[in-house]
Amino acid sequence: MSDVFISYANEDRERAGKLAKALQDLGWSVWWDRKIIAGQSFDQAIERELENANCVVVLWSENSVSSEWVKNEAAVAVERAVLVPAMIDRVKLPLEFRRKQTADLVGWHGEDSHAGFKALGDGITATIGGKVPPQPAPAPVSKPRKKPRWLWVAAAVAAVAIGLGAYLALSEKKTPPKPITPVRTTSYRNDIYNQLNKAQREAVKTLGQDKSAAIRLIDKNLMDIETALKSFPEDAAFYSLRGYAAKDVYQSSKNLLPAEKRREYLAIARKSFENALRLNPKSAGAHNGMGNVYFFEGKFDEALKQHNVALQLMDGKYPAAEHDKRLVQRVKNGEIPFNF
Repeated sequence: MSDVFISYANEDRERAGKLAKALQDLGWSVWWDRKIIAGQSFDQAIERELENANCVVVLWSENSVSSEWVKNEAAVAVERAVLVPAMIDRVKLPLEFRRKQTADLVGWHGEDSHAGFKALGDGITATIGGKVPPQPAPAPVSKPRKKPRWLWVAAAVAAVAIGLGAYLALSEKKTPPKPITPVRTTSYRNDIYNQLNKAQREAVKTLGQDKSAAIRLIDKNLMDIETALKSFPEDAAFYSLRGYAAKDVYQSSKNLLPAEKRREYLAIARKSFENALRLNPKSAGAHNGMGNVYFFEGKFDEALKQHNVALQLMDGKYPAAEHDKRLVQRVKNGEIPFNF
């Protein structure tokens, strides 16, 4: 169980990480990283942490006020009476959360002396029942010591009744956690997809520098995509993403991986694109990916058909498909050797 669960929009990940570190430095345990360990369901892991955290800090920003997932987590925190909101951008909060006292972290860059950060610490302390972050016992020294970093938190506890009455009232009315039904919102889905897609693009960029390192990155991303598919089993885009990741490993691993292992990756790519097309027959990306698979299998005519379908679906405006089609034609015409 964590002391603090941080809810944030994926675009604010860097700022959420900075806050998490600051709170951890004060001694609180913090759950914030949505990069779930491979094999876990995103929904289940987040649900478990959200249910059990002693306090939920929601970061309101230009991105999160329109995120249904963040608003859902905030609503759950309200139900559990453990919400401590903070504003990191000057925004109008969602209507249902405007009456909550909100710490002002706009312009905060990590300093302990920031008034908004102190207010947030006060709110956390009050919400978890006046618990001051645990600190290690100081070793005896002969010199006068600086005041421990957490003394301002202890002092704040004494002033909570005046300064943060709303939070005290909230904590006194705590109710047992209610079961949460995971909500797979469009915003949450997009956050996960964009994160995985970005990781794949970055790994592909590494291919020109260090193929072995790039393959390891792509392989890891494949596992993360498998995890995402447990939450989004009927989403064609995730299957296409997995197909391209496996295809990229196959295409780049000649003389690096055994032939049998490479064929396994190509089989994963084929199966992934087939699933994507089953779910969305008009997916231009899946058709183009299927063309890549046919090409590597030496089936040039079938590959050209798939690339043509992809181009038709995009009204001819699909540079990647056009490039892949030209490559197939050149290999088929004997202009370049088939050496893949």
